[in-house]
Amino acid sequence: MPDLPGVALQRYEPQWDGIRALAIALVVAYHLGYLPGGWLGVDTFFVLSGYLITSLLLTADRPPGNVLVFWGRRARRLLPAVLMLLCVLSVYALAGGPGLVAAQLRSPALATLFYFANWQQVVAGHSYFAQFTSVSPLQQTWSLAVEEQYYLVWPLLMAAILFVVRHRRWSRGALLGTTLTLAAASAIWMGVAAHHFGSNRAYLGTDTRAWELLLGGAAAMIWPPGRPARASSSGSGARHGLIWSWLTALGVCGVALGTMHAGGPPGWIWDGGLVAIAACAVVVVVGSMQARDGVVARVLALAPLRWLGVISYSLYLWHWPAIVLMTTDTTGLSGWPLLVWRLAAMMAASTASFYLIERPLRRADWAALGRRVRIRAPGIASLGVLATAAVILAGTVTGPAASTAAVSSFTPVAPTAKVHLDIPPATPADPSRAWIFGDSVMQDSSLGIIAALEATGEVTLAVNSTFPGWGLTTLHTWPSWVSQNLAHYHPEIAIGSWSWDDPEAVSDPVAYRALLTSFVRAMLAPAGGVDVVVLVQFPQAGPDTSITDPAVRQQTWVKQTRAQNAWNAIARQVVTAFPGHALYLTTEQLFAPHGRFLTWMRTPAHKWVRARKLDNTHMCPYGAAQFGALITSDLTPYLRLGAMKPGWEYGSWTLDPRYNDPPGACPDDQPPSGYAGVAVPRT
Repeated sequence: MPDLPGVALQRYEPQWDGIRALAIALVVAYHLGYLPGGWLGVDTFFVLSGYLITSLLLTADRPPGNVLVFWGRRARRLLPAVLMLLCVLSVYALAGGPGLVAAQLRSPALATLFYFANWQQVVAGHSYFAQFTSVSPLQQTWSLAVEEQYYLVWPLLMAAILFVVRHRRWSRGALLGTTLTLAAASAIWMGVAAHHFGSNRAYLGTDTRAWELLLGGAAAMIWPPGRPARASSSGSGARHGLIWSWLTALGVCGVALGTMHAGGPPGWIWDGGLVAIAACAVVVVVGSMQARDGVVARVLALAPLRWLGVISYSLYLWHWPAIVLMTTDTTGLSGWPLLVWRLAAMMAASTASFYLIERPLRRADWAALGRRVRIRAPGIASLGVLATAAVILAGTVTGPAASTAAVSSFTPVAPTAKVHLDIPPATPADPSRAWIFGDSVMQDSSLGIIAALEATGEVTLAVNSTFPGWGLTTLHTWPSWVSQNLAHYHPEIAIGSWSWDDPEAVSDPVAYRALLTSFVRAMLAPAGGVDVVVLVQFPQAGPDTSITDPAVRQQTWVKQTRAQNAWNAIARQVVTAFPGHALYLTTEQLFAPHGRFLTWMRTPAHKWVRARKLDNTHMCPYGAAQFGALITSDLTPYLRLGAMKPGWEYGSWTLDPRYNDPPGACPDDQPPSGYAGVAVPRT
């Protein structure tokens, strides 16, 4: 998150605006899908902000100065643009703007408003469903929260250190030592968190990212802003400037090299790589001041770069909403035309925000305004926050969820090809006991499957053991898991589908075929096993809507579909090893008829109803109901099931909270005009 001019240092350094410009360019390129390591631009902002803020605090008459005044200046500088962004997005959501689900905006918007967006995203990132939700237009605000939390704590910590160590000779040394110690502890903790809790936790946490701000702060204590030694033909000033000029160039090379290889990010980033890149950024920040006549400093001070740096905070706020809301689906554009419109929109919004909102309010006489309205400046800011919160709440009212309510009658899908099974027929007096298992897609689907099977009166649920992330390669204790479920619930028919083993099905199909065969054999244990195992073709998933770049989205979909097909092919082969006791059911005739993936499906009344969540993978109630009808229709000839009793598809199961997790995941929306699905990639 860029922290723009407004830090009242003794000397304005135009090259720092150039650093901001290059950093925001990296971030924008990364979010547009053109620079995998461009996310390092945020790290450059952190280092520069830490340097400038600490410099400002140290230049006060009594460091760290008046903390309340400092906080007020930061609020006046940063808050107006954020409030405007949140109000515009909330009104856009209230108006039903395309590409944005109002219910999913509320949590990130409130988190952004109160500057805890990074922790809100950490919590969301620990949820399995977070990777499948539609992308938030406020995802970039995590860094705003990190910096704001730093602004709140760092002045108080500085004041505490300087209060304890009152001796002027020792106070700065104690401050520097404490800063470096905290930075080292935070950097080490980042590496530990990355390996034990995942890169999401390491990347977003304030505790794991504070070291970059502290590193910049330490640099400000060692090399405070000011005039460097004057260059002379024979003096030390010339050597000083030359050394720093070369160091600055090397720092730029280090950041550039890191940017070129940091896509992913790779594991080495958390094992010291990011620290090295941030150290290079420190060298650039300090060196561009120490060697103002150097090549790097002169380039960074060019007018176009300075201007881009001046509006970089606004551009950081607005570039991501422009990317998220302006997609092929919402604009009908792709390729270069879409790129041009996105760039134009983000630049227009950023320029308007800076010149119409940020700069006028920063230059305004807030004290005079407060006297005029008889409210102190903090009260004005509080009113602005409360008013924005009200707009957010009004604009993000949760709309109705998609359900099966639009169905006037239910038409089961035709069953697939049949084979003979050596199992007794089900009867109302002796219903088959069903065991449903699988991952989160099956978990969403299981309610519709169970409702459809039980609607025949000849199947009853023994156990539903679906859970997010289920797979033979993720559930390493599956042998004991199988035996325990068999012993406790005595199921007779097991029905499952999952995708978490797809990578293994692709990388080592022979080994995975053996693993899946062992699993089916364990389910069919001679003593107490099920009568039949039904492996279901994983429902065709659609393009990932969280990927904003159309080309990358298509590439990812091709890879995902290829992996799903690999698992499906192995499952189809494995059941042939258990004639009479294993069955493979296809689902493509429902979820990808004629080779086209359907997010919405037509009801018998020829109305569209959303069948898949916004992620195009998980099920909404209508999709789960159709899935249940398909499986029940396919199993009917084997189990000699009766007809499904009418009305089962309207049961209370359709109101289960999972269909609104995350909020707004199954909106009651309609497809674009002329909708006919999306062609499934050929693999």
